[in-house]
Amino acid sequence: MRAVAVVLVVLIAAVIPPVLVVNAFRVLATDTFVRFELDRIPPDLYGFTEDQRQALALTGLRSIRPGSEGVALLERATLPNGSPAFEERELTHMRDVRRLFGAALRLQLVVLVALAALAIALARTRLRTVVPTGLLAGALATLAVALLAVPIILLGFDGFFTRFHEVFFEGNSWRFSTADTLIRLYPERFWQDVSRLAAAIAVGQAILLAPLAWWWRRAARRQAA
Repeated sequence: MRAVAVVLVVLIAAVIPPVLVVNAFRVLATDTFVRFELDRIPPDLYGFTEDQRQALALTGLRSIRPGSEGVALLERATLPNGSPAFEERELTHMRDVRRLFGAALRLQLVVLVALAALAIALARTRLRTVVPTGLLAGALATLAVALLAVPIILLGFDGFFTRFHEVFFEGNSWRFSTADTLIRLYPERFWQDVSRLAAAIAVGQAILLAPLAWWWRRAARRQAA
């Protein structure tokens, strides 16, 4: 029984950091954030007005959302001169991004449902403390990962950005020139801010989750006694 409890706690702790990170991206993958961020970064060097850049950037965001028309939105998008806004390599990359983002959202939902079901199933057993213990361990693990990741994001963003794309995307499919539409819409400054805010939101969730999980664990122990 103890071995089962340990395994479950470790599994729960392992999935909590990515769940919190996906929550952060749910917050950031919104029209409100994109508008806010584009207002903060320098103007486009190649001629987009602020309205044009914002309209295309929001179209790019909506193309990756589940339930939208997807990359078809980008295939129809045009530049002010009437030419296609995105080249085939950019469209291919955005298809990959849409698949990755959709898979992350679906997997997160599966994990949350599984955690809820596990908590209900164990509520009246000797393993009732497993879920809150796992949540507490996961919150602390998130904070530990943040201690390692945040300095890298702040001091070595280029390396972090490259490693991330090498893990999740094939070859050089994600590399574009500064004149390509995707980079003009979402320059490095945009992704620096996204990374920092995602880390901050994940840490904030962990800070809230830790005392809640501790309280739940304590209450479960009292009930068991």
